[in-house]
Amino acid sequence: MKNITKLTTTALLGALALGVVAPVANAAPEEVTGKGVIRFDQSNPEIPEVTPPGKDEPEIDEPEINPDKGPLMIVSVTDLDFDTHSIPVGNADREYLAKPFTTKATGTEDDVTMAHFVRYMDIRADGQQNHHSIMAQLTSPFTHETNASSTLEGASILYNDISILPVTPTPTAQVPQTGVKTSVEISDEPVEIVNNNQDADGGRGLFDLVFGYDENDNYDNYDSVSLKVPAAVNMQEGEYTGEVTWTIGDAR
Repeated sequence: MKNITKLTTTALLGALALGVVAPVANAAPEEVTGKGVIRFDQSNPEIPEVTPPGKDEPEIDEPEINPDKGPLMIVSVTDLDFDTHSIPVGNADREYLAKPFTTKATGTEDDVTMAHFVRYMDIRADGQQNHHSIMAQLTSPFTHETNASSTLEGASILYNDISILPVTPTPTAQVPQTGVKTSVEISDEPVEIVNNNQDADGGRGLFDLVFGYDENDNYDNYDSVSLKVPAAVNMQEGEYTGEVTWTIGDAR
């Protein structure tokens, strides 16, 4: 018992001694430390205005930005116009080229012509690789404007000359380098176009999936998107409209 009492007393005396000396050793009244804090939230991500693929300007009126925002999203998609054609005589497969996409520079009456594109974004910041998958599907068949029973049954859309371009401020080094098809045919079943799950570094940022990009903006003979219609289809005079749905998902 005496040993225990002695040890305890020595410890108390040591603590008291330190208490007397400490204010002298650490006195620095002219220094005060403050802290800073910052938080980041991805629920409403910042999305730059749409510009033509591969360019920082001009801002353009269309395509519209998807209002359903998130860190992994399809931002905007160009509408396709396959022009006006004569109803064919005889049975033969037909292929109709889409016109290049044309819209107005924002705030002007100036036409801007470009390749068709899908703008998408993967800015997930959860400590994992930004691996994603992009798919397309003809979710609504080409249907006559007044006669719903008249459709271009079996029609499909062919996308060629596919490439991915970074959208400023995304650095070029982040562009997915793997898992990007150069040509796909879209019908009533979903088709995967991009899957960069083998890409160790690329994939985080804002990108354009472009069909037939020309760095010289020469789209006079644009032929990178076309509508294929089987021979058995009996067309009716008037306008047919279909819908392609683009989706992006996690591919980790």
